[in-house]
Amino acid sequence: MSTFQELIQEIYDEINQLRENPKHFAKKLELEFDNYKTNNARHRPGTVPVLTREGLKAVKEAHEELENIDSLPPLQWSEGLATAALSHCNDTGPLGIVGHIGSKETTLQQRIERNGKWSESIAEALDYGSVSGFEVVMSLLIDDGLTTRPHRKALLNSNYSKVGVGASPHSEFKTVACVLFAVSYDDNDDVEPEPISDSKVPCNPEVSNWLDGAVKLTCEVRVETENGVSVRKAKKYWEMHDGTIQITEEVLTPKGE
Repeated sequence: MSTFQELIQEIYDEINQLRENPKHFAKKLELEFDNYKTNNARHRPGTVPVLTREGLKAVKEAHEELENIDSLPPLQWSEGLATAALSHCNDTGPLGIVGHIGSKETTLQQRIERNGKWSESIAEALDYGSVSGFEVVMSLLIDDGLTTRPHRKALLNSNYSKVGVGASPHSEFKTVACVLFAVSYDDNDDVEPEPISDSKVPCNPEVSNWLDGAVKLTCEVRVETENGVSVRKAKKYWEMHDGTIQITEEVLTPKGE
């Protein structure tokens, strides 16, 4: 289990690995193909499936784009951008806010201009629920559900030269990560670092007995009496990736207790 400080560094490293060697990152995306089932569910072994909007289609689209672009210049770390990114995470995370506007109606431009001067173009990419640097960058690259792919465009924009990354706990989605991009950005001399959460990054929700090939679970719990003993049983209705339903049963309370 990593820290948020480590997660921030992982995100920065993954972004530059993506830009410096897009074809290698494409190979990493290929490993995700088999995790996408019908119903647009992403199902990694041992974890609870996640429903996506577009499923494998968006993943393959991102993969194809990476296969057809050349290496891009790495992005230089900006303390001012990183502070702005982290301040947005620290502001919105505890309140469960989602989006680019802060709790006090602060905008991307306002946050960035507190810590330095930018020119030409800036962009902000937000991700929720990811627990590793690769997951964050992969999520932004795939850009599931956003038809214009703004996050992917930012990651692969050759004009950007500076970047800052923040990440913190989020009350609704467990984690929030913010990546700020700029064509040109000069940090102020008096940038005050934003505190990084000392809590651990949570793990993906895991299950030890998830039925292989299932994408959704509905559970019905009942109490039966056997030999004078109350026994809790669960009937599980598993929706499989091919649309069929499988039913299993298990005892939740051992007999005799």
